[in-house]
Amino acid sequence: MTPLATESRSTAEKPTAYRGPAALIGGALVVLFCGFGAIDLLIESGTQDLVAAAVLTLVAVLAGLYGVYPAAFAWNDRLVVRNPFRTIELPWDAVTDLSARLSFIAHTESRRFTVWAIPVSLRERRRSERHRLRDLSQAQRLAKRGVPAEMLQSRSRRSYDPVERLSFADQAIEEMNARREAYAVQARFKAKEAEQAAAAAEAQSATASSSSVDVSTSAESSSDAAAAPKAAPAVETAPADSGTVRWSVLSFALLSASVVFLIVALSIR
Repeated sequence: MTPLATESRSTAEKPTAYRGPAALIGGALVVLFCGFGAIDLLIESGTQDLVAAAVLTLVAVLAGLYGVYPAAFAWNDRLVVRNPFRTIELPWDAVTDLSARLSFIAHTESRRFTVWAIPVSLRERRRSERHRLRDLSQAQRLAKRGVPAEMLQSRSRRSYDPVERLSFADQAIEEMNARREAYAVQARFKAKEAEQAAAAAEAQSATASSSSVDVSTSAESSSDAAAAPKAAPAVETAPADSGTVRWSVLSFALLSASVVFLIVALSIR
């Protein structure tokens, strides 16, 4: 999980990129091996091994699309999911839940989106659970021996970070939920500031009008001013956007070209 400073709305903002290390390394190796193999066959044998070159090209494209290309980017205000054939952009206020059972899924009120870049490994999760139980039993044994709680806390802080002991998918959920909570707190703070500013502006307008008109006009102005702040929050609490889905033209073009190459190679065999 490394910061990535691309496609940022502000130069200071950097997202956290999530990519499965095994899929990334394995996909890159397959792309290199099959790509160089197809080129070598075309150079050495020409059209004699055209079918084999087409098969290697198709495998290289699939490995690139499913192993190297997928990624997920957690920004301060949104989650961007780059799957093999589409890119999903979800504002944090549209994300209702993040789950990692058989696959990593981002939930909204009406839809679910699978995140290809974050694999869910049950083996890694069981290993993390064993580490947690071992550390817990060790802490209990030290507590029975009379070791002070302050020493236990300092010892645990020096040994490891609990979040880093989680599996890859669970660690991604913890970090993304932290970004969601930070964004929600910031949104509530901005809404409160806007409400206070609107109330102050209405109060100032009511004071200015009361000094220049009679009592009845001042009463009507104050009633209108009291109704205006009630209408303002309706604009702030608009329904959250369910997300934006963009299909990847490049992915479809590469896959189509490799399939057409294979069909042509089989037809002229």
